[in-house]
Amino acid sequence: MQNEYRAEDDVEIQADSSRQRSLFSILNDGTRQAFMARCNLVLFDPGQSIFLQGAKHEHSYIIKKGTVRTYYVADSGREITLGHWSEGDLVGGPLVFGGGYHVWSAVATKPSEVLAITGPALRDFATLHAQVYPWIVDVLSFKLRWLSILFQIHGTEHVQERLIKLLIMLGDLFGNFGPHGTVIEHRISQQDLAALIGASRQWTNKTMTHLKKIGLVTTRDRRIILLDVNRLKAMIGDN
Repeated sequence: MQNEYRAEDDVEIQADSSRQRSLFSILNDGTRQAFMARCNLVLFDPGQSIFLQGAKHEHSYIIKKGTVRTYYVADSGREITLGHWSEGDLVGGPLVFGGGYHVWSAVATKPSEVLAITGPALRDFATLHAQVYPWIVDVLSFKLRWLSILFQIHGTEHVQERLIKLLIMLGDLFGNFGPHGTVIEHRISQQDLAALIGASRQWTNKTMTHLKKIGLVTTRDRRIILLDVNRLKAMIGDN
């Protein structure tokens, strides 16, 4: 796809369509500073809400440092984790230019620095810097793909299969292939895994222990490593 980028604003991008690109990766230092000048830097403590489902959508948020969890609360009161996001990720969509109401909530899970930008300010910046519009489309496409797969996982009856599908998806979206397997760069706890698949922490711990014993996964420095993705896929008939 050809885009009319301003050469002085752009940097070379080797994009992977399966991953959410950081806005910071497509702006040079000067343009990045111009963007940050349009934002308010907000600090959040762990457990502090960034925005709440049903609140008026006035800002989009780009994580400068830290991690953020997004979640949806059903009418029954059940809380469903939608994702965990880190440096450079945008949270607050899909109404990135403002208007309407937030359709999910976001909470900091670690001390976080977040850039808040109003919808009109983001639209104006994207108009001045043409590479930002394709980035917004990429971000929304990424989130749509993520949520679509997550809903497919929740539609799977067998809970073990849900976990394996989630691990494969995390490897596709956030993994780096190394000599010992695919390292999922996001630090995801077993409680996080349980929330994402709608299972208990005890069951998730039991299944992860089993996958470790048969040599399919391991953990190092609080990161999950997929040792044999093909065998994981074979366990759910996806090879």
